[in-house]
Amino acid sequence: MALDVDMEVHLEMSFFKLWTNNNDTFLLCVCYRPQWQGCAPIQFIHANLDSLLLQHSCKHLIIVGDLNQHLVARPFQEQLTDYGLTIHVTFPTHISSSSLDPVISDLPEKVITCGPLGMVGSSDHPAILTTIRTSVERDVPAPRTNWLWARGDWDSLVGELDSMEWTLLLHSDVDSQVDVFNNVLLSLQRKFILSQEYKTKPRDLPWFGFQCRTVADAKSRAWMRYKSHPSKQNKNAHKEACKNMRRVQKQAIQRWREAVKNKLSGRNVSIKEWWSGVQQHQGLVADNTIPSLTRPDGSIATHATDKIQLLTAHFSSKMCVLDRTLPPPKIPPLTNASLESFTITTEEVKKQLLQLDPKKALGPDNISPHVLKRCAGQLAQPLTIIFNNCLSSCKWPMQWK
Repeated sequence: MALDVDMEVHLEMSFFKLWTNNNDTFLLCVCYRPQWQGCAPIQFIHANLDSLLLQHSCKHLIIVGDLNQHLVARPFQEQLTDYGLTIHVTFPTHISSSSLDPVISDLPEKVITCGPLGMVGSSDHPAILTTIRTSVERDVPAPRTNWLWARGDWDSLVGELDSMEWTLLLHSDVDSQVDVFNNVLLSLQRKFILSQEYKTKPRDLPWFGFQCRTVADAKSRAWMRYKSHPSKQNKNAHKEACKNMRRVQKQAIQRWREAVKNKLSGRNVSIKEWWSGVQQHQGLVADNTIPSLTRPDGSIATHATDKIQLLTAHFSSKMCVLDRTLPPPKIPPLTNASLESFTITTEEVKKQLLQLDPKKALGPDNISPHVLKRCAGQLAQPLTIIFNNCLSSCKWPMQWK
């Protein structure tokens, strides 16, 4: 991010704020010091460095550019000493065999590596490649349940639901009714629907599912066994695991491509789905589509969980009622007609359940639309009881908010 720094017009400097994946922040100063400017650029950096680091919440400092520092050796060395800076360029950066383009930072020498890339165009200075090694903090793998809906025992699940005495189970307040409904449905789902537990990593590609994770873990275990005991048997087992992983991944990629093709060629595909499919097919979808966010204290949120909490706090503050005793604002009526009361029927609820899209993701309550749609006739009654209780008590269940 470019920074707006107040300085004399003749100074040829630009300042930037950089972030790394482990929440480190850098103040980058790009400077060109013509010989006629004397010590002015060095003196400006020296005098304003502390305030710039504090103002922009930067932890580290990097200065690069053509400084011609051999002509202002004393003030240049004083700056290095006062701020504990290190010059990381130890090779000539000019055809005269002089080192005029330093890379200066407060980082240890082992963290930064500099090397020449060769002359650029007609310049008599080579380009310098500077590499900063930082430890990357990634989001931890998330546990995921892969439900095998096609192999579920739906007849037994429907039979269990038919035998439920919902009027006896749903006899308390709305929140308790929803808790009972969710617990019963989830327990039956785990009982009659096969599932597979595995962990997804943030950088997993869209085609990398349960089977790919299984064979990848098997390959990793085979490699560890061969590494610990390099026998011929373990070597062959590792080779076989690699071969199996390539085969499974090839099949997964082919299935994913066919699914994307079928999805994009359908008549009812939306604009959002079309572009999403095209970007995935081109590999343009990053593992993290939300960029790093800045907290109120100036620190950076890079992990998905931190971003969620930051966005939740921001939007919650916008919707917070400071004084809950105040009456709600009066909205001018648009009609004189009024609806005193109404009742939701079981038939209406069943109709809505049958229209659910089973491809939609699970909600916070972990109830799948697969189960709601396949068991619409059995689940319409308990949901009708809960919905009507919501209307009569003027309360919405906490789990559904």
